[in-house]
Amino acid sequence: MRRFLPHEIEYLSDPDRFTFDSFKRSVLDPLPPAAALGVADEELLNYYENALRQDGRFVLRLDPNGDHYERLERYVAETAFLLFWGRDGDGLPGERFEEFSRFRHLCYRTLHPFAESQKVAVLKKIGLETGLLPEIIDEVSTLFSVGSGLFAMELLARLTETGRADRFSARLEEADALMDLAARPALLCPLWPHQQRALEAWLRAGGRGILEMATASGKTLVGLAAALKLYEVHGRLEVLVLAHSRALLNQWRREAMEKLGLAGNPGADYTVPLEYGGRFVLRFETLQKVYRSPDRYRVDLLIVDEVHHGAGIQFRKALAVAAKWKMGLSATVEGEERRQPLDRALGPTVYTYTLKDAREDAVVPSFSLHLHTTYLDVRENEEFREISEQIVRELAVINGRHRDIIRRLSGSRFDRFASIAEFVGLMRHLRYRTAEVPEAWYRLIGLVYRRRMIIHRSAPKTGRAIELARHLGTTKKCIVFSMDIATCEAIYSALGETVEAYRVHSEMPRAEVQRSLSRFRSARYGVLVAPKMLDEGIDVPDAEIGINVASSKTRLQLVQRMGRILRKRPGKDPVFHHFVALPQAYVEAEDAFAYQGDLAWIRDTALLLDIPVLQTPDEDDGLAGVCRRSEAAVRDYLRSRRHVVADDFGTVRIDAILESIPERLRRDLAASLDSCPGDLTDEAWEAVVRSAWRTGEAPGLCGMHWLLVLAGRDPRALSGLLLTGLAPAPAAGAPPGRIRAESLVPPGRERPVEDTVRALARAAGPEQERAARRRLAEIGSPALPLLIPLLKSRNDEVVLRAIGAMEAIGDPAAIDLLIPHLSDRRYSVRVGAARALGRLGDPRARLALMRALKDREPEVRRAARAALDAMEGR
Repeated sequence: MRRFLPHEIEYLSDPDRFTFDSFKRSVLDPLPPAAALGVADEELLNYYENALRQDGRFVLRLDPNGDHYERLERYVAETAFLLFWGRDGDGLPGERFEEFSRFRHLCYRTLHPFAESQKVAVLKKIGLETGLLPEIIDEVSTLFSVGSGLFAMELLARLTETGRADRFSARLEEADALMDLAARPALLCPLWPHQQRALEAWLRAGGRGILEMATASGKTLVGLAAALKLYEVHGRLEVLVLAHSRALLNQWRREAMEKLGLAGNPGADYTVPLEYGGRFVLRFETLQKVYRSPDRYRVDLLIVDEVHHGAGIQFRKALAVAAKWKMGLSATVEGEERRQPLDRALGPTVYTYTLKDAREDAVVPSFSLHLHTTYLDVRENEEFREISEQIVRELAVINGRHRDIIRRLSGSRFDRFASIAEFVGLMRHLRYRTAEVPEAWYRLIGLVYRRRMIIHRSAPKTGRAIELARHLGTTKKCIVFSMDIATCEAIYSALGETVEAYRVHSEMPRAEVQRSLSRFRSARYGVLVAPKMLDEGIDVPDAEIGINVASSKTRLQLVQRMGRILRKRPGKDPVFHHFVALPQAYVEAEDAFAYQGDLAWIRDTALLLDIPVLQTPDEDDGLAGVCRRSEAAVRDYLRSRRHVVADDFGTVRIDAILESIPERLRRDLAASLDSCPGDLTDEAWEAVVRSAWRTGEAPGLCGMHWLLVLAGRDPRALSGLLLTGLAPAPAAGAPPGRIRAESLVPPGRERPVEDTVRALARAAGPEQERAARRRLAEIGSPALPLLIPLLKSRNDEVVLRAIGAMEAIGDPAAIDLLIPHLSDRRYSVRVGAARALGRLGDPRARLALMRALKDREPEVRRAARAALDAMEGR
């Protein structure tokens, strides 16, 4: 006779405890709605999991017989509807509940056989077949766990808005066909016109040749699209991707999974191939390994990334791999000595797409970027504050009372949650294990999801953006991008009496929209306000200023959209003002990582595309302290974990960032930091990075902001971090072939630059100062990094000399270094900075100079006015 299990005995002793009414009364009602929703949604997932797998792996808290789970499902649907989508208190109509219930069942039944990383790809593939943008799937999966009731409800709402709900649901019904669709490669993002032209040029050349395409123009996607095209034509394909660095190959593997939807372990490295049924195989290998025995490799398609490295005497042997088709990818192949061996091995260059072409097509935008930090404008402010406080309390309780549980469930990786993203990540992982999770964790996940949805639906406060538009809209043509129609109308009303203002949005009659656009196009200046960043394809060809207060969930796409609107034309230098928002009800374990993640991707993107960035000093309102706290929180986390995990920007690993920087460049950067006293500003660090980049060949650098934060902005700590894992630099005269640390300045000029900078600082009179300044002007840009320490001197005269030298050099990189000195405590330095910025004439300084017009010192105000007047004709 079978013995009863403990939960069965409990049920038999008191069946009424396992009804929906009892569960609601004793568990759900005492909790805040968001926390109750988290618990209820998790219980429904357990029920579905048992029903689908039929193995009883989860102990249910309700009687599966009767209508208890049906009533729980209605509770989840109605609570979610009121929390996230409804504000009128009317509840969820019956027909909408039935629709949601069917869709939720369908989603869960369809997706449950797939791994978490595959679920998103499956939905994107269905979306492509039904005309749904893949970005919508990304956005919904960032907000909610894929397969949960909240995910299903939000996805259904988006599908209904676009009129694709029926087609999408019908495709989900085809379970057998979806198993093959999930594994089959498909291009999950469309090619841009220049990428399509590159692919067609390579195919016309017989599947051989080199594509020279500017950085950030999408070379990798062209290579993957070529592989997919050949597979679709021939039905079988084996691909080998070669590159000189492991970091680059890991990136290729990740992009192949993301862009083609191939199944695989996203945490594996490049040595693990990707494949579809043995018919489509992607392998990745280093040039260093393949050149030793290229005859061991025989493939259909060979792709060589950063192909200029393959021109070396040894590496070119790797290009002899037997293949029917060969493709080389590079930003540029310079020099006949490099080009000849590459042409012989891979074929000649068949398509060229320069940085100039990319800027003209607005693939790579041409404008400067001003970052503003402000608070988030939360409409449900009181609820948001209460939820934020409760999250802090719940997380503290879990970290205090559940350390043994955390250690066990995390596989001894940690015993406390240092971030909310870490908690959410572990909860998603536990969904597929039979581990028992405390109920407090379900309460917390519900609160987190509710808070994230409020943030997602909110936008930065618009007060500073309106002030900015008022200042600039009297002399420039500006576009203000709002979060939604209500915000658009509010901004338009606030501007109406002070500047020529226009607005367009989807609720206006089409004729009125056309009139507004026509009037804005013909105007000499004014402000156009529009929600959703003019995504409907409206052409605004001559706007010069963009002001974005729309909360953006995409990264490179954000900058590229701006590039399509803010195009550089004679006499105009576009500027994009981007507002990054922090909640006032600040949750350190969540908001610190989100804020630093936003700054990191924006600065990485700007560095990659060579866009100047300025962190605009706004009125404080306590923000400066919050920003410092966010850096400290992330720094403490990185020192113990060496990586950052977050839902919206993935996993950032410090060791991977360091590995992606060439050794010579790491040594150059470390050497340049030795002479920097005091803490580094973002502008100073980026100036050092840009100078090092320009003195030699370097890849697209990513993660520089995370390194700065981890080092606590200390130059010496940052130098030590950059040299982590490197052997000591060899002394002068070391044998050839060993890597030698090189200076940021051209060979043979290191001492003259240092001596000249020292002479400038110690000049005994005007003549010596002028002589040193002339010599530095002749040296040019390489002298800038060595002038940075002088800007931090306590001696007013030394600072003014450094400012004068930067003005004489005339490099635009000095702008970001000079602007902060408009806020210096010494008025003479503020005057000198204003005069130098006026003579340099870079429009990036306009906003800071406009703020200087309010300086308490008349001389500073006069210098700022003169600088702005000097810029007008440029």
